[in-house]
Amino acid sequence: MLTKPLKFSVNFFDCDTFAHLRISRLCEFFQETSLTHLREQGFDYLSMIKKDKFTLLISRVRLRIAHLPLWGEDIFVNTWIKDINPEKVAWGDYDVRDVQGNSIIQATASWLLIDLRDGKAKSFSEGPYRFETHPELSALPGTIELLEPAGMPRTVLVKDVKYSDIDLNNHVNNCRYSDWALDTITIEELKERRIRSIQLNYMHQVEYNARVALMRFPNTRHHVVIFGVNEEHPEQVHFQARIGFDKPIL
Repeated sequence: MLTKPLKFSVNFFDCDTFAHLRISRLCEFFQETSLTHLREQGFDYLSMIKKDKFTLLISRVRLRIAHLPLWGEDIFVNTWIKDINPEKVAWGDYDVRDVQGNSIIQATASWLLIDLRDGKAKSFSEGPYRFETHPELSALPGTIELLEPAGMPRTVLVKDVKYSDIDLNNHVNNCRYSDWALDTITIEELKERRIRSIQLNYMHQVEYNARVALMRFPNTRHHVVIFGVNEEHPEQVHFQARIGFDKPIL
């Protein structure tokens, strides 16, 4: 049974300089909705971590955006698990609707069940939890592939991971990566075009005091691709991001 959608009001501190809901804040809404969904199935996330020594981590996420809410708007977010495959991946979808009931944002994410005792992903059938699935529902179809951009990237900026970046799992929270990726795009670029899609692939966890170089590849017609790599060991890619726009990029 699907849970009741959670209502969120877009407040001043949720917004970017254009009065639109920040992508990172939207992802935090997704996280809160997921935690509520777990609780309604009888699973307490803090107990999972502290007592069971298991955690759930997003490994990839893709969003399609028809309308990014503005300051003062109310939105309703729902989530569900649509499938759990034998390859240790659960697929969870999100649907965001406005007050008129229009679907304005759709997303899909792959989740991993991590055993905190050895840090390894386990098959969901090996874990102590049995999650309800809804294979008949799909916000976004298909899987999320690794990005293979063309051309030579350039380093745009370097992020030093500090206290405000770290979450309960002692690494950079997945919501922070969208902020980092958007920091590689200028205000002028964002003024000229609207964000229509985002894909984030989380490759290697980023821990406290790490330094991450954000490398931007040559633009395609509608997309910007950013890799976050370990500054000391650039062969290690921490995350990949692709941001799509409604107008061509010159």
